[in-house]
Amino acid sequence: MAWGIPEQLNFTPKQVLKYQEGYVIVGVDGELQKISLDGKTLGAPVKPFPTPIRDAVIIENTLILTWLDQELLLARMAAIDLDNDFQTGVNRSELRVRRTIDNSIHPAGNRWSHVLDAEPISLTSNSDSFTFILWKKGVYNLSIDAHEIWRSAEPFWNKLKKLPRAMEAVATSCDEEVFEIWSKGGGLIRYNLSNGEIIEQKVLEIDGYLEKVFKCGKHYLLLLNNSTVALYEDDTIQLMAKLSGPITYAEWSDKDNGWHIAGWREIAFISTHSHHRNSLDEIAIFIDSSTGIYLCNDGTWDIVDSREEE
Repeated sequence: MAWGIPEQLNFTPKQVLKYQEGYVIVGVDGELQKISLDGKTLGAPVKPFPTPIRDAVIIENTLILTWLDQELLLARMAAIDLDNDFQTGVNRSELRVRRTIDNSIHPAGNRWSHVLDAEPISLTSNSDSFTFILWKKGVYNLSIDAHEIWRSAEPFWNKLKKLPRAMEAVATSCDEEVFEIWSKGGGLIRYNLSNGEIIEQKVLEIDGYLEKVFKCGKHYLLLLNNSTVALYEDDTIQLMAKLSGPITYAEWSDKDNGWHIAGWREIAFISTHSHHRNSLDEIAIFIDSSTGIYLCNDGTWDIVDSREEE
């Protein structure tokens, strides 16, 4: 579909999510903004809850989010129907005086909302359920209507127990059958998504520690702490490459057979047969692999110019 370059955002974006009717932009301070399929801004940015958004996923036309306020030690999880307009929530000052569960404030315009009693670590979804980790609590898989399907204990790797922070979860991913947790020390656990049983558990031999993992089908892009990325497929590291800094977003392209990357002052493409990059003045937070349109953290959109590739 045609997708023009949208107008500059008037807030700092951190994430872009695709859904059936367009895109949802998530801001660093909890803003939400819709963009149509043809790149038009729909309405003004809105804060349904007055704290930063930790994670967000979309299942069909339902946006599921977690919010975390580390100063006030509170967290929420809620679902918002994308067929409706976003609604503005309360001011943050009201959160300070309404601290009991019975009087808890919830995100505006929610379909359902829950108070979380621990820090939400990671959130991922497939076509009909979502799975998340709560700090020191465990792993939970819920239906789109927030009915619990299964839960599991905190991930644990015996090989990593003596290494500082090595068991800290840094990424989760899932498809229609398998849910995965990746840890800072290279730990990987695969679960049967239907019942939560562990299918496989291992530790990758990596030089450094993991910061992020991106997945599409059998293709993985691993980001290490030294700004090195690894292409990982069939339980093997296929290639390693050095970038200018951390990655905000990466998208696999079947057409190009490689990863399009939004990174630290650069847009890059990496595959087993090709590697090129475009230098930027700002930090890229999203790229659409099919169109080359990307978004930077200053709210400006642009399109990759192949003539500028290094």
